Amino acid sequence: MGNPAGRLAMVKKIIDSETMLLSIGDVAHAIDVSTRQLRYWEKKGYIKSRISKSGQRKYTYFTMLQAGNIANYINEGFTLAKAAEKAQNNGRIMKMLRHFLQDRFSGGREIPNGYEFDLGEVKGLAEDQHLHIEVMENGESFFQIKKESTND
Repeated sequence: MGNPAGRLAMVKKIIDSETMLLSIGDVAHAIDVSTRQLRYWEKKGYIKSRISKSGQRKYTYFTMLQAGNIANYINEGFTLAKAAEKAQNNGRIMKMLRHFLQDRFSGGREIPNGYEFDLGEVKGLAEDQHLHIEVMENGESFFQIKKESTND
């Protein structure tokens, strides 16, 4: 199963990181649009890139998700401007979720057929009672209140 602690540390790093960047080609391939479309959306101010030392456009994962939302809304029949507006609203939700995960992710462990993540204390319960989510390989997930364990 590899190194579970290392994988969980990587999850925390991804949640906390703004430095993991993707090339324009990677983003275009991932969301099934052309690089020309991405450049146009950037020119219009709907997405942002960073320019690498070698002059290449690089995108954060957040920007890839935002561009993917724009592409999906366009495919649903929205104009580019309306698609970008709707994606921006989704982006606010994604940022809130990211902040929530940054604040609440206390660790986790590998369990049979999945992972268990500790999301920290629950208001109104004893401090050692934490909210856990089990995310299974088959896509199911479960929330549980568990006593904080000091040996995980």
